[in-house]
Amino acid sequence: MTSNFAVHYTERLIPLTRLQLSTQTKPTSDGGTLKSTHAMLQGSPSKATVQESVDFLCTFSVREDKPGLQSDSEELVFYNAVFRKTIFNLYAFAVDLYLEESSAAQLDAEWWADIEQSTWSVASYLLQSFPSRLRRVLQLIQAQKMSVRLSAFYPSSVARFYWDAAPIRLNPFTVALFPYLRNQSCSVASFSPITAGKSTRPDSLVALAEKIRVGVMYSIQRVISFLLFPLRLAREECQLRRKELEKVRNERAEVLGKLLELRPLLANGLEADFNGSITGSSVDNQALTAFLFEFAVVTSGDISQKASLPLIEQLLGAFKNHGIIHNAYLDAHDLRRPSRLTLLWPRLFLLPPLMLYCAKHIYASRATLADLMLDVVNTVQNFFKGWLFDPIKDVLTTIRAGGEDGVIVRREAVAADLDSLERMTLALAREKLSYDSTQLEALSRQIRQGDLTAVLKIYEEDIKNPVKSAITGTLLRSMLIQVQKAKVDLDQALAGIDKLLKSQELTFAFVGVAPALAVIYVAGGFLGGLLSIRPGRYGGKLRKTSVWLAMRRIERLLLFQPKLSHHHHDTENLHSDTIPALTTGLLVLSLAHLREYALTSLPARSRLREGFLEDIEDLEDPGLRRSEKLRIIDRMWKSWGKELGWYDLAGGRSTR
Repeated sequence: MTSNFAVHYTERLIPLTRLQLSTQTKPTSDGGTLKSTHAMLQGSPSKATVQESVDFLCTFSVREDKPGLQSDSEELVFYNAVFRKTIFNLYAFAVDLYLEESSAAQLDAEWWADIEQSTWSVASYLLQSFPSRLRRVLQLIQAQKMSVRLSAFYPSSVARFYWDAAPIRLNPFTVALFPYLRNQSCSVASFSPITAGKSTRPDSLVALAEKIRVGVMYSIQRVISFLLFPLRLAREECQLRRKELEKVRNERAEVLGKLLELRPLLANGLEADFNGSITGSSVDNQALTAFLFEFAVVTSGDISQKASLPLIEQLLGAFKNHGIIHNAYLDAHDLRRPSRLTLLWPRLFLLPPLMLYCAKHIYASRATLADLMLDVVNTVQNFFKGWLFDPIKDVLTTIRAGGEDGVIVRREAVAADLDSLERMTLALAREKLSYDSTQLEALSRQIRQGDLTAVLKIYEEDIKNPVKSAITGTLLRSMLIQVQKAKVDLDQALAGIDKLLKSQELTFAFVGVAPALAVIYVAGGFLGGLLSIRPGRYGGKLRKTSVWLAMRRIERLLLFQPKLSHHHHDTENLHSDTIPALTTGLLVLSLAHLREYALTSLPARSRLREGFLEDIEDLEDPGLRRSEKLRIIDRMWKSWGKELGWYDLAGGRSTR
């Protein structure tokens, strides 16, 4: 991330460092070394390339050691090109160095802050760091030849340590367990303050019960405080390390901001020297020399050399010492994150016994597990066959056949019942009413329409003398015909229902297969998310959350400019529209994170990525003032907030 930013921030100056030969340049035969050095410097800036180019330049001190070298010679042109490229690489290397150190300090500070905010994380960190703390205690005992007395663990000693309300005195063992206490006062606060109250005489049972209750509550409070006391010390240790890392980050960020403010001066110096190489002028470049002096003041604060080349050597040596001092400071104050082995040793320690226990339990229950696996396999097979494949097959059959068969009653059964009713009615009308063929045809049409008026008239005459009609008449026949008519009506009603169901048969088929499809979708999504290694859209929720936090941090930096502990800005400077060096450096940290996110998580060759990078480039412009950058931040919220889900990450929709 840091090298990408350094390359991006200085890429506009690269054309000014290239070799440019004028028509008046006289070729020379001894410039091969400079040519090879200039070709080597075309790569990315590093400490090794800068050191090698400085070593070559020391052998070609043009104006002092080689006075006979002409100003329009090819060797001098190559010397100036290598000199420009060396200064450019030194500047890019310094930007990369301070950006890398401040970024690492910020990441470590955020890690300690995450540990500090969670009691469970503090307890895990205390367990993970317990071996190193125990090692320091053993080293202390061995170095000072101290003896641990068993009387310190007697109940009376523990009770005195527990009930003592005075501040806890720090002993060497406590300092060895928590080294940050070495720089604290000689004592720390007790577990919990004693609440002063009025001493009441137990004149009654109520007063005695109240006194007992207060004593019990106080004892419980002291026990809880005693158990949480190591967690409190561990939390304070994390907090102190976070603050120290933030201090380191601010110091490096302030230097980084000052370095970024020197880019216009470097551009002027490189441009002047580049134009001089084109015209063949041999005049010393005062702008480039002024940049070197300012560069030395910002990075090292000491200018013991006045010439340009020795000053470059001094700066390179200062950068080497700076890296050593920086690492020594982090190691001395124990500000780095714990090693991966330190964080993983509890899991590595508990994993083999747990695996052995699980293997033993699985082997002992192998028969039960085999039956369980067989039941699971059968359940899955029945689910797919009975609830997924068969319903899908029925859906395809319904679509292909169109549902010709009935669901409740068949068409042939309805027609048979209607034909039977017609024959029964026509026979009764022929015998009782003596209908001819014409009348029978008319009656047949009426029966098809559901009209049995002729049978009802016979029935009305028969019920006038029911007993006689039942024995000698047609009462029973007419009643049975009406029963058949009721059966036909029932068949026709069922046929109507059947027709309605047939019209919705495809819907019912999809409803039958929908639960199985829903189960498959949910289970497949869960397993896919569990086994997938691909991040979510636009980098996933964690990456988008980090970008949202970076956007919030940028806006807060522009609104409330931070200050170092040794700085005392006045109110007028605080509310001015200019951006100080510290704020610029901290902005660059967040902007470098945004740029890295855009290059790795946003789709390539998309309007989203190109527009996002353009906004970041606008925020990186040192010529823009604070109010203008705040307007850019507002534009980014309006343009990308909804697409990247910043409003949802913030906890709700916004109206901006």
